[in-house]
Amino acid sequence: MERKEKPKNYLEKQEKINIPEFINLTCSEAEEGAKLKKQISEIDDLSYVSKEILESATFDTTFHWPKKLPEGFDPEKLMEERKNPGLGIRKLHEEGITGKGVIVGLIDQRISTSHSEFRNNIISNKEYYEPETLKDDTEVSMHGLGVTSLLVGKNCGVAPDANVVYGAINAETDGFLGYIRALKDIIEYNKNNEQKIKIVSVSKGFSKNIPGVNEWLELKNDAKKLGITVIDSDYFAENSITGGGSKINKDQFDDYELPLFYEDSQKKTPSLRDVESKVSLMSEDFQKKFFDQYKTYQNYIDTFNNNYLIVPCDYRAMASKEGNNEYRCDAKGGWSWAIPYFAGVFALALQINPDLKNEEFLGIVRKIAGKNKDGVKVINPIGIIDAIQKDLTE
Repeated sequence: MERKEKPKNYLEKQEKINIPEFINLTCSEAEEGAKLKKQISEIDDLSYVSKEILESATFDTTFHWPKKLPEGFDPEKLMEERKNPGLGIRKLHEEGITGKGVIVGLIDQRISTSHSEFRNNIISNKEYYEPETLKDDTEVSMHGLGVTSLLVGKNCGVAPDANVVYGAINAETDGFLGYIRALKDIIEYNKNNEQKIKIVSVSKGFSKNIPGVNEWLELKNDAKKLGITVIDSDYFAENSITGGGSKINKDQFDDYELPLFYEDSQKKTPSLRDVESKVSLMSEDFQKKFFDQYKTYQNYIDTFNNNYLIVPCDYRAMASKEGNNEYRCDAKGGWSWAIPYFAGVFALALQINPDLKNEEFLGIVRKIAGKNKDGVKVINPIGIIDAIQKDLTE
């Protein structure tokens, strides 16, 4: 097969080109990102790059694509397809199950409340910055816009009619200090309002060295006793929930895979040969512990499949900080994008049964989960709603 000649431009000078990384930088406002964005805007031809590589790039709707692109690669169509939350969420919306009447707490970085995805959903937006001088910083966050639109966005959100009490924090320097203040205010909100906040979406990772982490964990327990479920990375870890995505058909369980941030060797359920080989290389003490716990290699695989639950985070489109009607396309997501999806499904469930408890919801989620082609569980929003409706009528 004859190889296409590369155009004479900046890319030609690179010995090894990582196209996704190159394009991803165009979403950055850093000086380097601005230079790269200008250089790419002068390119006429990217048709020599494979369609699959470009589909794994991060880009937004302000990006100026070259005139010549790989056959079958349509960035506008791709953006629209990735706005779909997937797994039947839009079918539920058509049936009127949109989170209407539910208020969700959301704690994340500063947002613009005027984005078209959720401008009508934010009923409160308060900042919790330490030190207070950071209130003078008007910069909005890609991360905050992303989680908000994935939760309640009218085009890409799971619960587009749910309302949000938003707490803006500085995740870079304040640790959990801002989160603590925001959650305390949510607890106070429930004391002063008839309609209660029962779920809080927090796309935040954990480390023992983060300031305020112990107080945060204690406060979460206090909130739980008051009927408030905080859905964060700790919640995901405790309940064996992870991310994942479908590149092909976002409404089919079979096509979902474990998250792209996993190494290639971890993105598939291990085979019997893989497990046997790995265990045989371990110490006798490890092997004894392995068989004491799992008994057989097959039981280990079955345990893996039965414990993990995939929630969409890869191949998603969301609100962009570039403008009130702009969007960002992320191929490789993380728990940050999976957490608001899960919280959104919980919000849909609360629309059907406002008295639903976290333990009841988790039990239903596990019981009726779908499975991908490897046997790993995938969240089943339609099945969850059907099960809750059935329980109410019995």
